[in-house]
Amino acid sequence: MQTNSSALLLHLTIIIKYLNTFLFNCIYIIVLTKPLKVVFVVNVSTILAALFCATAPISGVLAVEPAKTEVSQMEVRSGKERISAIRSAYQKGEYKTFLKEMDESYKRADLSGLIQMRQKQVPVAFQEKWEERFLSLQKERNQALMAVLSDTDDSAFAKRVRAATVNLLTPEQEKAFSRLNSFIAMAPNTGSNADENKLIDIDLEYEYKILHANVPGQESDKDLSLVLRMEKMDKMVAASKTFQDSKLKQAVGIASDVHDSMLARNLDGNYLNGLLKSKVKPANETEEKALAVLALYQEQFSNLMKDIDHANR
Repeated sequence: MQTNSSALLLHLTIIIKYLNTFLFNCIYIIVLTKPLKVVFVVNVSTILAALFCATAPISGVLAVEPAKTEVSQMEVRSGKERISAIRSAYQKGEYKTFLKEMDESYKRADLSGLIQMRQKQVPVAFQEKWEERFLSLQKERNQALMAVLSDTDDSAFAKRVRAATVNLLTPEQEKAFSRLNSFIAMAPNTGSNADENKLIDIDLEYEYKILHANVPGQESDKDLSLVLRMEKMDKMVAASKTFQDSKLKQAVGIASDVHDSMLARNLDGNYLNGLLKSKVKPANETEEKALAVLALYQEQFSNLMKDIDHANR
């Protein structure tokens, strides 16, 4: 049974993992101090939600993963190819047993710790200032990564860089994701209507399932996290069919249409960060420059988080 303390530790693990994966896929970052205490939840509405669409597995709190000496076959495939394969297996029912096991686990779950994390208020002015700095760094990083590529570079590496940094969302799609992502920080029955409360319940359910679906260091379990995100979106779409809130129903449909594309983009970003952490030497000057950019901005993102932590002590 999940205790409040364990839930807080799992949330802290998420923060560490998503900082390590260079924030390619974060939208909500829960910032804590010592002792474990929630300071605020940061909402960056133009990037996919960490708990909604991220791909990094959960590992031990403050654990450091061993450096890789080679890239796994899963990671060699592009994000689009991998998501396509997982989607096909999911639709064929190949994960049916796993999903049933997660349903049974959720029925026995103690959600008090996760709910407590969602009951914290966000200082709006402070949040907006942080978002501005975060988005500025993210834009700079993506521009710097693109700058190292030549227009004629059609290598597999160049394709991964372009795929990881592309802005896939139209303003309408960003708005739709932003509304759905807002439920990540909301406790049950705090929505503005019954339809919102239904999506909050689904979000909480899959937050729990994703936290408990992964085993550190096992590549196959990264797929399980992705399968859960696919099922989560399917469940939101199914629920929205009876919504009275027409705008919320539309937002679910819009987000669903580009969900797999966003998952694929995040996988490509994680792949690049995996190279940064590995012992694999860059194959050429372009790769060397790109990894140098990643390292530079990873440090700047880390410093940004430290500044916020110091400001809130």
